[in-house]
Amino acid sequence: MTTPVDAERAWQDLQRIRVPQERVYDEVERHAERDQRSTYVTAAMMWLFLASYELKLPTWGSLLILAGYIGGVSSLIVFHSRRSRVRLHRSRYSWRSFATFFAGAVVSVGTIVLSDLLTEWLALPYGNLIKATVSVAAFLLFVGPANRWAVSPLRSRALGEHPQRTVHEEVRR
Repeated sequence: MTTPVDAERAWQDLQRIRVPQERVYDEVERHAERDQRSTYVTAAMMWLFLASYELKLPTWGSLLILAGYIGGVSSLIVFHSRRSRVRLHRSRYSWRSFATFFAGAVVSVGTIVLSDLLTEWLALPYGNLIKATVSVAAFLLFVGPANRWAVSPLRSRALGEHPQRTVHEEVRR
């Protein structure tokens, strides 16, 4: 037993549902591609922290620098999360989001450790400035492509099992 379906009505219903959803994914993708300001602010704070942390300061000075860095990054996170207009349900964050976060941590820490070992081994002057610059450069090279990679499957997951299926094929079903 089949019920006749008006194709025009089905198309309108599908568009009424799909258009707001597509706008959400457009905003998320645009946000991942264009939000470079917070990336550069994070990189600047990271550079200042790494450049100043190895100065010959008393313990309280080093702890003050560490507290300032943690406070700055935390305030940037809070500001960035409040500023976001689009809030996706937590199920929209895929394994790629978490993989990007942990890979970024590995890349950042690995670069810091390796550049520190290299500057000590070569006995370079101003090793902390070199370490800070190399580490921030690696961070900036990693963040852009990693964010786009993490956000890219959101739209295809919205279509379900068949990400290649078009809107017209959905109506025909």
